Amino acid sequence: MSKKWREELERILKDMETSDPDIEASAIVRTDGLVMASALPKSADEGLIAAMSAAILNIGSRALGELAKGELEKIIVSGDRGDITIMGVGKEAVLSAITRPGANIGLLLVEMTRAKERIETLLKAM
Repeated sequence: MSKKWREELERILKDMETSDPDIEASAIVRTDGLVMASALPKSADEGLIAAMSAAILNIGSRALGELAKGELEKIIVSGDRGDITIMGVGKEAVLSAITRPGANIGLLLVEMTRAKERIETLLKAM
């Protein structure tokens, strides 16, 4: 992926974070766990977050498939200090957002869906 594409993906993440102040960090990763773009704090382990996001998405997709419950839309992992929300982006990417405790999940999902649509458009053009 060229620097131009990565910068555009990072701009999408920044726009999403600007639209929802409860988002602390976000990333776009390939389903094999490699980072495409991120807006993570310097203290975050980008590779670890990418690998975990891809693994969670893959496990969720497999579980839905085995139970004949259709295609995966989102996964929300909730903790007492915040949530991790993961959405598939086409067949090749994962959008992950880390939010503060008490985040407005409705707003988050709206902003993630907007970002997902922009990412899909960009990936199709690559």
